[in-house]
Amino acid sequence: MVLQKMRAGAQGVFAKVLVGLIVIVLAVTGFGAIQFFSGGEPIAASVNGDDITQRALELETTRHRALQRSQLGGDVSEELLDRLVDRRVVLESLIVNTLVEQFADELDLSVSDRAVLQRIRGSFAGVEGFDEAMYRNWLAGLGHTPSSYQAEQADRLLQAQVSASLGETGFVTKRELSRSARILSQRRDVAYLLFDIAAFASEVDVAEEEIEAHYGNFLDDYMTQEKFDFDYVRLLRAPVEAEVVIEEQAIEVAYQDEIAAMPEPRRHVAHILLAVNDERSVADATAALLKVRSDIERGAGFEERARELSEDPSAEDGGDLGFLGRDVLPTALEDTLWELSPGELSAPVVTEYGVHLAKLIAVEEVEVPSLDERRDDIVAGLRREQGAERFGELVREVDELAFEDGDTLEGLHERFGVAIESAEGVTRFSTDGIFADGALRQAAFGDEVIVEGYNSSAVETADAAVVVRLRARHPPTERPLDEVREQIRSRLATERARQLTEDAAFDALTRFADGATPTEIAEATGLDWQRADGVERTDQTVPTEILTVSFEMAAPPDGERASDIASLANGSRALVLLSNVSLGDYGAMTDTDRTALARSLAQLTTSQDIAAVVRTLRADASISSIDFAP
Repeated sequence: MVLQKMRAGAQGVFAKVLVGLIVIVLAVTGFGAIQFFSGGEPIAASVNGDDITQRALELETTRHRALQRSQLGGDVSEELLDRLVDRRVVLESLIVNTLVEQFADELDLSVSDRAVLQRIRGSFAGVEGFDEAMYRNWLAGLGHTPSSYQAEQADRLLQAQVSASLGETGFVTKRELSRSARILSQRRDVAYLLFDIAAFASEVDVAEEEIEAHYGNFLDDYMTQEKFDFDYVRLLRAPVEAEVVIEEQAIEVAYQDEIAAMPEPRRHVAHILLAVNDERSVADATAALLKVRSDIERGAGFEERARELSEDPSAEDGGDLGFLGRDVLPTALEDTLWELSPGELSAPVVTEYGVHLAKLIAVEEVEVPSLDERRDDIVAGLRREQGAERFGELVREVDELAFEDGDTLEGLHERFGVAIESAEGVTRFSTDGIFADGALRQAAFGDEVIVEGYNSSAVETADAAVVVRLRARHPPTERPLDEVREQIRSRLATERARQLTEDAAFDALTRFADGATPTEIAEATGLDWQRADGVERTDQTVPTEILTVSFEMAAPPDGERASDIASLANGSRALVLLSNVSLGDYGAMTDTDRTALARSLAQLTTSQDIAAVVRTLRADASISSIDFAP
């Protein structure tokens, strides 16, 4: 066994000499010497000279698997994850991301570290009790480290900038809105006859001989899960934090840092914008706004002038832009506003949007909390921070000892005074107790523990560092026939009912095609028609699969009906009749619905533009990638 040989070899004289040589080389040449020993990271793909390493591919694949597991719940087999997460697809997404990043570089787009951290903090705003330990544990469940997660968020912000850049160039015409409204807001008159698989299954008789034969032929489907008995030790985080002593000076420094980091008060801003174009130069716009400024200083109303003259959407609100913080307005306009006093007008300011006359209406009042008000929270934060640092040191010690004494937990018990606990009958899908943590489950069921029989590495959970070792392994066993008889009966009945349901539905469809009336079909099947007149695509009263089929069908001629079969997720079938289609009317839509439609179409246009850009970038790029085994 490889790991066993490594452990044994690590204690030999040759190994110690080799380690000494490596230390000397690193001391002389620096950590770049690692490339001398490793030969560089294997490459999964190269995009215009930018490499995507196989390590990056594996990390991204792990992250996708973790996301699928979290969405589907803990009871997800590795085989299912293999089908859901295709490494080819993951690599393609990394290639596309690289192309977009290169395109962003060409556009001179960039993302500041501050913006990335604000995005991350904002995503956890309002989550009570969320601290660094919980953050790291959450990241581990996604297959991320803090640095890799920040890099991913930076990429997403960069891609958002690219989307915004393309979105600014796209627009939707009124004709497109009208045509889309006709299609998207149409209503349809639908009737359906539901052939419920459960009703058919309840009438199916399954003989005892069939159950016994099925049990014998599919015995592997009726085995117990493999179970494991683990021993483990936990080094709790809370006692380590409780021992931390916080100095008064540290509290005062943290308070001052907190006050200094508070955002600047927002400004309540209004402006008048004159665009610069072929008919109006910068000088013309500036002269016009100087006159407006003079009129306002002599008593004219700013809001009235804004409504009359401004070429910005805010004109209808008298130029009012509301309260704004930093990094929202163009830099020149923002710098000017931050120098004004409430009620003061600016000189004309030139930006890429035209020439502005700005007014500072008010400055937001921000209440600065006192040290006494913040003391408890600051002390708790410092204790978590310093406790996390001390706890991290202890975890490294635990991890080293768990490796050195790899076949026992006694050393950890004696060194750290932690009890050896046990968990029995654990399956690969157990999520109770310590096994609620995804990273711990992954470590506990790794080959080093399950196959080699050694201690796991120290795994940080939300409240502890845990080391697990296997005590006993219980292979799957056959479940008695009496225990699974009803399960088999239900399975066989459902399988047979599925075919009966399909036959009945298609028989009804054939009858309708041959000229039978809906009433005759209902009498022949013993089922009742269910009507849904004037339904829209978003209707919640009709089963989704039936609604989808009814909107995929071509509109029938006047006085006739179109027909089709809908297959429901549970195995049921439905005969669907479509009798009338009423196209939507853009003129009859509310302003809210029109705005939502315009926004949706604009987003669709932007998505199509981005897809077109990616196709062009890919066609022009030099891309090479590894071949995957079939």
